[in-house]
Amino acid sequence: MSDFYLNSNLLVYIGFIVGGVFGSFLNVCAYRIPIGKSVITPKSHCPNCGVNIPWYRNLPFFTWIMQRGMAGCCSFKIPIRYWLVELIMGLFFAYYAYLYSMDSDLFSLIIRASFTWLMVVVAVIDFETMIIPDRFSAGGAFAGILLSFYFPAMHLEIYNPSPWEHFSSGMQSVLGMLIGSALLYWIGAVAQIAIGREALGEGDVKLLGCIGAFCGWQGAIFAIFGGALLGTVLILPVMFFQRLKASQSCESSHSKIEWGGEIPFGPLLALAGLIYHAYASVYVDLWFNSFQSNF
Repeated sequence: MSDFYLNSNLLVYIGFIVGGVFGSFLNVCAYRIPIGKSVITPKSHCPNCGVNIPWYRNLPFFTWIMQRGMAGCCSFKIPIRYWLVELIMGLFFAYYAYLYSMDSDLFSLIIRASFTWLMVVVAVIDFETMIIPDRFSAGGAFAGILLSFYFPAMHLEIYNPSPWEHFSSGMQSVLGMLIGSALLYWIGAVAQIAIGREALGEGDVKLLGCIGAFCGWQGAIFAIFGGALLGTVLILPVMFFQRLKASQSCESSHSKIEWGGEIPFGPLLALAGLIYHAYASVYVDLWFNSFQSNF
């Protein structure tokens, strides 16, 4: 028993460190891809003065804290987003490593980690640029479908799948992509008619198709309404405090979050998809199954 706990704790620590490394690479992708730069070359460098960053100043978690959020080469202030992304990825990977220590399912570990990286990079890019690159949304949907055909355990609780079960899993992925993207498209179309302008971007529709490909139609539907609920819970308090601060200081509310203003929906969809994929799928699928049994 003590050996199990030792191995479990060690895997969690390793997962946390590996997650931080992947989070560091995610930050590179989130910065470079929207501006059309390669994520491979040139080497990591300061965005302010262009000096190359040595490896000992590019350590996940530690560098930002040790340098107190400042670049080591100039007066550039490193956004806290870099540290937060590394921390979030570290925590997710540590959690997945703990699950792996319980079931020793390497495939599930890889799929969970890959889907999490994909959702977090989409959330960061969309939050900062209001753009979701097709390589992550449409490309992710295509990857989810291929993986579902090859690994039926993504959608079916089986260990020795037959050729039919491979096909069935793949078709469930396709169905999840189509139902999720079509439902969100029509929600956006109706909302556009109601408010007289575009309510949802094509990137959000393709992103939900990606979530559906990995999580099935249940996960896609959960992401729509879960994302809307998260938006209400997270954004309304921000708007309230912005209004309160503006009224106390007599400042203009220009460039603040306002009713009718553009708010990226992609991060909320991605967060809801992560909640479903990492934890809530068992309960959500049980609810859907009980709901279907009543009809």
